[in-house]
Amino acid sequence: MTENSTSVTNKEFIFLCVVDNSPELSRALRFSCKRAKRVGGRVALAYVIPPAEFQHWLGVGELMQEEAREDAETLLDAAAKDVVELTGKLPMFFVRQGNTATELIELINEEDTISLLVLGAASGKDGPGPLVKYMVENAAGKLQVPVTIVPGNLTDEHIDSIT
Repeated sequence: MTENSTSVTNKEFIFLCVVDNSPELSRALRFSCKRAKRVGGRVALAYVIPPAEFQHWLGVGELMQEEAREDAETLLDAAAKDVVELTGKLPMFFVRQGNTATELIELINEEDTISLLVLGAASGKDGPGPLVKYMVENAAGKLQVPVTIVPGNLTDEHIDSIT
């Protein structure tokens, strides 16, 4: 076995899960955790802070960004607790600022440790959600990793049985 094949074989699988305040986050997170635990991998959590929409007064824009950072910390802390509970390992964290789809593509292309992007799809009549739609329709050729889309209507039991 060559040195390169050994390093590839021993590579830890990193499942990147996008953290937001959507109901389908819990589905994507559970899937990521269960798969990571099964294959001896790890979960990475990504949160993208949207750019401040109100830039007219510097103080207001800074306040909005600070509130967005606090929201990110709250969501990431909650998700991290779930990851530790389900996998026994601390997650990796990535926090970016900008357009979510653009930042995710850049993150995946910059971080060669990421093995798989896991997204939760909304199960309502409005479709899977803008990020899922964009990633499937526009970004598939730009990504360096596969994408797994977890339906938002799956139960814990169903996720557990397929992971």
